[in-house]
Amino acid sequence: MNADKRRFEKIICLVGFTMGLVFGQSFEVASVKLNTARGQATMTSLPGRERLVARNMPLVWLIGEAYRIPNRQVSGLPDGMATENYDIEAKAERPAGRAQMMLMLRRLLEDRFKLEVHLETKELNTHVLIVAKGGVKMDENRDGVELAMRKISGNKMSYRNMPMSLFANVLAGAVDDTVVDGTGLKGSYDFTLEYYSRPGGVGVKEGREPPPDPNGPSLQMGLQRLGLRLESRKGPVEMLVVEHIESLSGN
Repeated sequence: MNADKRRFEKIICLVGFTMGLVFGQSFEVASVKLNTARGQATMTSLPGRERLVARNMPLVWLIGEAYRIPNRQVSGLPDGMATENYDIEAKAERPAGRAQMMLMLRRLLEDRFKLEVHLETKELNTHVLIVAKGGVKMDENRDGVELAMRKISGNKMSYRNMPMSLFANVLAGAVDDTVVDGTGLKGSYDFTLEYYSRPGGVGVKEGREPPPDPNGPSLQMGLQRLGLRLESRKGPVEMLVVEHIESLSGN
């Protein structure tokens, strides 16, 4: 992709952001509160498509989802705020799809946190999540249940109502590198991912769960069973840079 085409696509992206904010609806009512209790992180649009509920979601993840940018491509958050988690309960004026919900979440963050951002392009070595040859082997979610990630055993994780943009964030932790969602998949999916990860990883509780089996499949093999794969690339990566943000006041 040449530089002129990248600049054109960036302009189109920014215009889309602006048009969505100007002409899209906002949440009718919304509560945003700092979560100090911790627990499992979840975010979903409830059945009826009028309510968005997030529990214990890291602020960087909320920003990433609102702008459809993996959280490792979000920079400029103050150190203290980068580790903060929030609960959100918001209701729209009328039913909305996920894309519209994320536009409304963007407006909510800009309103409550006085968030200002801009896009930059950097050349980076990254991993890109893509659809493997043969196509996707996951079930698209149809029941609108709450997004959830649950450890089944030492090697298996269950995902419900999981969008690929958020799954890329999960995989970034697994490979300790930036993972870009290049699948082009717009829906959310139900699936189980099985692969070997070192003991003590995310979700493992000492003495409560069996340790991972070192003879289990690799991450790449586990993804292949879902019709996905990770590919290493060096190329232009869109970074979302936080220019200004303020601590939450009220709710």
